[in-house]
Amino acid sequence: MTEPADPVLLFDEDGRMFVLHDPAVADELIDSVDEFVEGYDGRGRPVRAYGEPGQVGLAVTAMEAKGEELRARVTRYYSVFAARHPTRIPPQEADLVAFIRAVADDWIEE
Repeated sequence: MTEPADPVLLFDEDGRMFVLHDPAVADELIDSVDEFVEGYDGRGRPVRAYGEPGQVGLAVTAMEAKGEELRARVTRYYSVFAARHPTRIPPQEADLVAFIRAVADDWIEE
């Protein structure tokens, strides 16, 4: 299994986004593999959670970046959950890696 590149953007079934800066500590922050339905690493590659409760890890599931899907997820997050912050729009970086880093830096834990 390939380790995800930092940071990892995780989305729950409602579309809320969570940022994990150190994938190695996933088991400390994620209780169950069912908590997140979608995730992307710092290179835009899809990731999934695996393992038993208390021993959850993250692994890259495809080597190809899914930039369009990731950008759509982030846009939805901003439109639904960050809408309370009227000046907040998703970062506009064209480069996918720069975009992911900007999203991680901009994220505010609700």
